[in-house]
Amino acid sequence: MLRPPARRAAANSKQQEVLDVACEYFLSHGYDGASISAMARAAGISKESIYRYFSGKKELFEAVIDRELSDYQERLRDLDSMLKNAGLHEALVAISETILGVITTDRTLALRRLIFEEATRSPDVGQHYYQIGPETAYTKLEALFNWHLTPGEFDTPFLARHFGAILSHRVMLERECRIRPEPTRGEIKTMAEAIVADFLKVFTRHK
Repeated sequence: MLRPPARRAAANSKQQEVLDVACEYFLSHGYDGASISAMARAAGISKESIYRYFSGKKELFEAVIDRELSDYQERLRDLDSMLKNAGLHEALVAISETILGVITTDRTLALRRLIFEEATRSPDVGQHYYQIGPETAYTKLEALFNWHLTPGEFDTPFLARHFGAILSHRVMLERECRIRPEPTRGEIKTMAEAIVADFLKVFTRHK
């Protein structure tokens, strides 16, 4: 039997409260340093409140990943109409700004470190992140190239992953090595435009 809307809303609100607490606790203490009991004590909620929604720490961590990436996925979905109707240059700049605007933040970097560390012990955690994070961006780039290029002219999945690597590799390496601080929106726009311009120069030369 379905719960009344008010009860479902209250349950969802409580679940989001648990995720709020869990996310900040994971980011502050790491995966190994976090425990369900400690999270509950720090937040002033019962341990049972957490276990009501999540069977254990791993499931809770994956739910945190889902929640943290939901805004990223929504931003990419919001681009669909624009990507179909704009030129290739404009569309690539738009999707590049969206991707860079998320992956270069301090919060995203901290979450990725936790994910990569835990993935050495639980590969399915890393695979889960890859599917809902990087793979989402690759799929969107692949669709973009399919909309704008002659069918069969290029291996668009291959092209999408190459562009994704060009877009993210250097800036992510600089961020992780503390060479570059978190970029501003203006810096992200400049970066995206420069990367797209260079990519299209080479792309059109060898087309």
